[in-house]
Amino acid sequence: MESRERSNVKHIKLSTLCKMAEGNQLLKVMDNTVDSIFNKIEESSEEEDSTKSPNPLSDDEDNAQQKISSPCSFEAAIALMESMEYKKEMPENLPGGILIDHVFAVSPHDLNVFLFGPNSKFRKDLEALQGTTNVKESPWTWKSEDMSSLTRVVEYTKTATKLVKAVNTTEEQTYIRVTKEEFCVHFNIGIPEIPFSNTFKMEMLYKIMPGGLSSGEVSSQLVVSWGIVFIQRTIMKSIIERGVRQGIKESFDQFCNLLAQNFKLL
Repeated sequence: MESRERSNVKHIKLSTLCKMAEGNQLLKVMDNTVDSIFNKIEESSEEEDSTKSPNPLSDDEDNAQQKISSPCSFEAAIALMESMEYKKEMPENLPGGILIDHVFAVSPHDLNVFLFGPNSKFRKDLEALQGTTNVKESPWTWKSEDMSSLTRVVEYTKTATKLVKAVNTTEEQTYIRVTKEEFCVHFNIGIPEIPFSNTFKMEMLYKIMPGGLSSGEVSSQLVVSWGIVFIQRTIMKSIIERGVRQGIKESFDQFCNLLAQNFKLL
């Protein structure tokens, strides 16, 4: 019972912090909220001990479980990461090469929301353009209790081509760096149905930074790189790299063209 209550408190704090980020009253609300939570848990514990009720969860614990499952809004979670004192450095581009390196007439914050916000219209338009089906997008959640990183999983079926049949794909997307003007999202991509998929894993890195134009115009530089990490030796290494490179280049040509229809390419 005691360990469950401590676990509840940790999760409640996560949910509470998200709500506080939305209200911009982090310090004021924290003390009152945490005190109230501990008081309620103590009252719940005393009541359960006295009644010996067979119900495994009291009303207060039911409420706690509801708070645990309540999602934190994407905007609030991003704001919370922006406010953290410790931030990871912007990583180097992945060794496979650069797919996109362009400057667009949009702020870094707005471009981040446009690309990675829940139910992004841009993503839906790109899926329709590329014939992607069976899309399942999980909500953004905290990767760990210290709330240092957001992560989500996106599953979909890539349309068949002349060379490859339709294949199911899973992307684990994780924020590596978040500031007010810089965002970095790492993609770990699995395609288990393609040949030799057990020998490698594919990665992508999206970096959004200020455009740095001398005119002072609000702008963002978007850099997307890719790489392959081989986890087993295979004589097919060069063929795998060449096939992946060709496939993602065609995909990102469409990505870039569609993005340029929404924001001016500078």
